[in-house]
Amino acid sequence: MPRYDTIEVTIRPLRMLDVEAAAGVCARGMRDNPNHIRAYGPNPVYRLHCLELNFLSSIAGAVREGSYLGAFHGEQLVGVCGMNPPGTCRQTLRDRLRFWKRLFLRHPVPVALRVIRWFGIWRRYDPPQPHWHLGPVAVDATLQGAGIGSALLTEFCRLMDEQHALSYLETDKPENVRFYEHYGFRTVAETQVIGTRNWFMLRDAR
Repeated sequence: MPRYDTIEVTIRPLRMLDVEAAAGVCARGMRDNPNHIRAYGPNPVYRLHCLELNFLSSIAGAVREGSYLGAFHGEQLVGVCGMNPPGTCRQTLRDRLRFWKRLFLRHPVPVALRVIRWFGIWRRYDPPQPHWHLGPVAVDATLQGAGIGSALLTEFCRLMDEQHALSYLETDKPENVRFYEHYGFRTVAETQVIGTRNWFMLRDAR
């Protein structure tokens, strides 16, 4: 697997024609995250398939609202950053029912139930005050460590500071906690989510 110190990228909002590539980047980049292993099981091929399907539908809806950034190396999409505006990250009951229906149609019952339990816990920690919800943030698996995630977070934080906006995220990886702390996020809660440790983080505008 090639490794890089840094590669040059251009950050811009994703367009609808980027959605399929973005789903692939997220699936490959996050295939081995602890929550995904616990939710979808030990088979990496199956996890990749599940994540591609799930990200395809979720990213398509968000891109229509202009709430995804992409990192491009030339014409190649190499990283993505979801950023849901205030008031959009809390699903209505109707949205949740639609999401549950898709889960049960696509996955075995135990997998669907684990995902529902996971997102139910996350929903309880979502802050009540207006905020931008960061995530997913993903870099293609073969390019991690090349500064792409840093470029995305730098642009995200610039946008938040321009708007004097509060931002919030969840993560299931301790190394991500340290990464996000570098950009001004602070941990406000921790808990077990389907058997893995998760952190919930806030960032005030600078």
